Amino acid sequence: MHFKQSKFLVPLAALFGLASGYGQTADTSGNSLLHGSFRFRHVAVQNVDPSFDPTEITATFGTIAFDGAGHYTVTGTTIDNTVSSGASKALSVTGTYAIGSNGVGWVANPLSPTNPVNYVYGAVSQGVFAGSSTESGVNNAVVLIDIFIALPVGSAPTNASFTSSYQTGVLDFAGASSAAIKNALFELSPDGKGNFGAISFNGQASNQTANTLTQSTTGGTYNFNTDGSATLTIPLPTGVIAANALFTGSKTIFESADGNFILGWTAGGYDIFFGVKALAITGTTSLSQGLYFTAALEDSPGAVGTDAYYGSTNNSGDSAGDGVVHERLNQATESGLDFGTDDQITLNADGTTGIDLNGYQYIFGDGGLAFVSIGSFGNYSLQVGLHAAAFKGTSVYLNPIGVVNAASYQPITASLAPGEVISLFGTGLSSTTTSVEGGQVFPTTLGGVSVTIDNLPCPIYYVSPTQLSVIVPYAVASNQTALANIQVTNNEVKSNVVQMYLSDSEPGAFSQTQNGIGFAAALHAATNTLITAGDPAQASEYISLYLTGLGNVTPIITDGALGPSNPLSMVDLNGAGNLSVFFNDYGTNGTVGNQGIIQYAGLAPGLAGLYQINVQVPSDGLSDGDDVYVEFVTDAADVNQIQIPFGTATPVGDSARPARVTRLLAMRSHARKRVSGRVRNGVQAQ
Repeated sequence: MHFKQSKFLVPLAALFGLASGYGQTADTSGNSLLHGSFRFRHVAVQNVDPSFDPTEITATFGTIAFDGAGHYTVTGTTIDNTVSSGASKALSVTGTYAIGSNGVGWVANPLSPTNPVNYVYGAVSQGVFAGSSTESGVNNAVVLIDIFIALPVGSAPTNASFTSSYQTGVLDFAGASSAAIKNALFELSPDGKGNFGAISFNGQASNQTANTLTQSTTGGTYNFNTDGSATLTIPLPTGVIAANALFTGSKTIFESADGNFILGWTAGGYDIFFGVKALAITGTTSLSQGLYFTAALEDSPGAVGTDAYYGSTNNSGDSAGDGVVHERLNQATESGLDFGTDDQITLNADGTTGIDLNGYQYIFGDGGLAFVSIGSFGNYSLQVGLHAAAFKGTSVYLNPIGVVNAASYQPITASLAPGEVISLFGTGLSSTTTSVEGGQVFPTTLGGVSVTIDNLPCPIYYVSPTQLSVIVPYAVASNQTALANIQVTNNEVKSNVVQMYLSDSEPGAFSQTQNGIGFAAALHAATNTLITAGDPAQASEYISLYLTGLGNVTPIITDGALGPSNPLSMVDLNGAGNLSVFFNDYGTNGTVGNQGIIQYAGLAPGLAGLYQINVQVPSDGLSDGDDVYVEFVTDAADVNQIQIPFGTATPVGDSARPARVTRLLAMRSHARKRVSGRVRNGVQAQ
């Protein structure tokens, strides 16, 4: 589902108009979502060079049998380019897993199934599990940056039954390094007789000078075996030698039990490819609407190096293709962090897209149930997106994917932070619609509704039958498991419990459009007037930004109380040097990473549930007339999602978000410098 704008901003709109230690265990209620025989592919970077590019890669494949109750058995094969010259070795392990009610959870890493630090975090949706070991941390014995995909299989297909076309993406660490890394998108069209139609590959390869490559081949074949696998034979593309081919040779694939997906690899290789059933209807951007769970592995050779993530993307499906992106990002030598940004994607009739704001190119599958995407312009990536289920319940029901940051709309895979205002979506949440008047203390009961997180009462701002807005209690900071249980009570009837992860911070800035993107709800500090395209921010001036999710404050206040004015209540992160604000100009003549000087970071005086940052706009590096992104970086999160108009006044209109290929690398470079304080499963990520 796509969540509509938050109601939390009612008092903010009025403000601008006036110019003024609870331990939890992992939720396992969704364990039955992983049950039966699956085929899996796991590609893991385990060592890197000084540029963070891979020098050791382990590739594993085989059968993983889930018992539906939290245990699995793996029978597989693994290779490592640094072990026995890459010779194949048998892998036989048992492990555990925990999947929550919304499909989000973890699978113990088959490479180290007893080490919680290396759990593969991800989600199950459309029957497929995809994830990454995002919490491996810098204190772990080895680097572990990976992608893991498990595909449910059924009875063995036959050549005759295999007739669906699949839009496919591939990432290939050829030679187990980045020297000839490649990625590509292509369509496989089987004819039910063991043959493929003509195949056109579109991608890039680091051993070639062209930014983009297009190759084509004919005569490809497939043959299904008794174990359910198929052997693909892909001839060399026309006029291309083997070393330069984006996709060629003998491959192995499996088809999912429902026929919607394929998963494949090269035996003895370091590649992974994933396909989604091609569209049966004409594609439109509305097809992409809703929440997609994502997982990816990528490398930007000579730039920011290797990274991986799991997360989710909430697409609006509007004509502009607006979306909010969360990644739980893992980079070599750094701990995982919550990384957030905005996006724009528009679908062509065949389900393909152009290159989005972050440098990815997508293909959406039948019914919009999933997508594959690859990176571009030197970022070699394979990303898998699986549309979340449409959850429904009776009585008082909290949607398991329906918890978001009330300002940024960062979705369910993002962490919760003490003091953060969150919006909860569901049905039967309240028997009335009401809110607290601006400038008043937030109560813990409103309209007969109460909400708890880890059994702590939450201050409530807004209630309605389908949406609530509440504050995360400050006391959750004492929770050392980083697992938070959320529950709603409506007139003594309790909802289901939804579990999320906790962190010390999850900054989200309020936007003027109240959807987490576009122009910030920001003021000129000197005049308390709204910053707009007609009255933009200027070099060296101080501006006021309004956020949630900045964590604990000193002096501490009672949950839901108004921000004090004497003394002011300051954000602890800023006092510890763990809060930065950057101004990123992705225009032609602009620069990124321009750091602002924070004058004040704390609670907004006289208002409940609101943080304020007063920051000086950099004196140089920004171009007049550009819409500049404002990036908030803490020790645990990096969010680059809202903008301010800068310099020369421009005609009033929507904020511009031009296509750019430098944005992702710039953001990844910032993210690499951060260290997370997240605790998961009782293990501190250092």
